[in-house]
Amino acid sequence: MARPQIIHHVTALLSKINIGTFKRLLKEDVGLVYTTFGGLGTSVLGALFWFILASILSVDNYGLANYYIAIASIFSGIGAIGLNMTVTTYLAKGETNILYEANSIVLISGIITALFLSVFQWSSGILSIALIFAGMTLAEVLGRKTYKEFAIISIGGRIAQIILSLLLYFQLGVLGIILGYFLGSIIFSYRYIFSLKNFTLKLNNLKTKRNFTIHSFGYNLIGITLANYLDKIIIGAFFGYFALGLYQLGFQFLMFLHIIPMSLQQYLLPEESSGNNKRQIKIIALALTTTAAIALLALSPYLVTTFFPTFTEAIPLVALMSLAVIPSAIAAILVASFLGNGKSKSVFIASVLYIVSLIISLIVMGAVMGIIGLAIAVIVAKTLQAIYLLMKTKK
Repeated sequence: MARPQIIHHVTALLSKINIGTFKRLLKEDVGLVYTTFGGLGTSVLGALFWFILASILSVDNYGLANYYIAIASIFSGIGAIGLNMTVTTYLAKGETNILYEANSIVLISGIITALFLSVFQWSSGILSIALIFAGMTLAEVLGRKTYKEFAIISIGGRIAQIILSLLLYFQLGVLGIILGYFLGSIIFSYRYIFSLKNFTLKLNNLKTKRNFTIHSFGYNLIGITLANYLDKIIIGAFFGYFALGLYQLGFQFLMFLHIIPMSLQQYLLPEESSGNNKRQIKIIALALTTTAAIALLALSPYLVTTFFPTFTEAIPLVALMSLAVIPSAIAAILVASFLGNGKSKSVFIASVLYIVSLIISLIVMGAVMGIIGLAIAVIVAKTLQAIYLLMKTKK
């Protein structure tokens, strides 16, 4: 499709959105604005942070800092054992005691995972527990529907991490970056830390949510953590680091677009848990997501050649991967609906389906179609996940 035709379709799609209705809904659902602002601010600041580091670190140290933070993030996902989603879902339903029970268990699991990781890399170990505390704080804030506080914590925590990491880097090197990340996370984990005064091992409420928590843990680990890291390992091993570099650029564009469905899911989960069906918000979010995807499809040649001139071979990959955000948005809406109604099994199975289909598609389509096949593999995996969830809504 020629670029003028694409731009015409984008304009036509935008014209169908009633601006008055859009403004009214945003005023009524200001929580969505705050969650989106928090997610967008965090992503932009995160990108700025790594750009600054790239300008002052050697290549080896840049990779080392990324490695330490990535390892800590993986272990924080393990240590949270899915209780962050449990807190958000059931706190929104008014079950306050589940917050204290979950936070108490997470303290124990977080210390265990941090100690285990510390045997191999102590700075990543202490960072992992700080990330767990920060994640549980955000879970509580979303569960209480204090969306403005969510934005403040998300952006404030990132700013603190950037400032402290840079200051400590000039004193301690790469270790200072990790410690800055740790301190920034701890400072904005105040809700979790204050909640520990209600520490308890009486888990009566949590026991009844055992299946939900197990499925949420699987979704967090497989659908989020592995989904963000496993594809890189496969591409590097099967197709080499040049292909991985091109893929990663397309993936970064996709992740930027993914701010919309991710913010939508964070907002919808507590709302759905409270029985509020935000149908118009869902429709508008899908329209905006589709518009953003088509716009990136049209603009990708200009963006890549202007800002990433050495990555011109990634242009078709960037264009195609942008389309994957559409089924991703559909899946995000359905995930919030399922979790909000306590139906976590379907979400877990969908995340497993996504990972399995992504692995198979990357290997097969990458071998047959090259770089383009890698982009199509992502679209296929995201689409299968969305289709499965849509099928489960009809049962």
